[in-house]
Amino acid sequence: MFLLIISISIQAFFSPAGGARTAILKELSKAKEQIDVAMYILTDRELSNALVTAQERGVIVRVIFDGNQSRDITYSKHCFLDRKGIDVKLDESHTAKKGKYPGVMHHKFAIIDSEVLITGSYNWTHSAEIKNEENLLIIKGAKEIIKDYKKEFNKLWTRSSRFAKPIRLDPYNTRLLKKHIGEWVEIVGKPSNWNISRSGHLFIDFGKDGFTFLLWKEGVNELKKNNLDFSRLDSEVVKLTGKLIDHEKYGLEIVTDNPDAIQLK
Repeated sequence: MFLLIISISIQAFFSPAGGARTAILKELSKAKEQIDVAMYILTDRELSNALVTAQERGVIVRVIFDGNQSRDITYSKHCFLDRKGIDVKLDESHTAKKGKYPGVMHHKFAIIDSEVLITGSYNWTHSAEIKNEENLLIIKGAKEIIKDYKKEFNKLWTRSSRFAKPIRLDPYNTRLLKKHIGEWVEIVGKPSNWNISRSGHLFIDFGKDGFTFLLWKEGVNELKKNNLDFSRLDSEVVKLTGKLIDHEKYGLEIVTDNPDAIQLK
């Protein structure tokens, strides 16, 4: 007679500042074969970088976002992950799309190596970690439950689609820029001016009343760690990627914390 013992482990975390992000990072760092993520909103830089690191060491990474939120949220990481070679899809084919209030892809879960399930109310965002009251579960050993989540992920993956690459625009063509406000774009041109403020933020300007690129100090610090020669901005063409907004005070902008949003040509 054989006695089959199934060991299931469940850990609970609560935010703000309850260790949820650290716990997710730990599990991502141990991934060996595959990571599947279905996330309503993903803006957290550390978690995004952890997915890239996993992909770089040979782990298959697939990520699904809600399509509307990815386009609406300025700090969404869908373009960043795509540029890093991660397989990204947007879900815009919800079964509840009809009517005044359409449905959304509101999942927040990840499956690692078909052995670990991360789920709960916790979106992978800075606000979820620092501000919001959230919950997170890390479940191991629950094979049937994880199999159900895997089935749900595959259903979402099949119905979702890859997003169109950002349109390339001239930073000095204000008239054309204004036609693409609210879209994710790629701006290519030679800056007219740039500076790093006392607060550590990078501002790149294109004309007196034209387009401005703002990189928060967190991204600037990463560029410094990578030994970027900022003086190259005096003479070289740059490529900038992000969501184009029209700020009521500052005008046409891309505002981001992502250091990969700026590339020197």
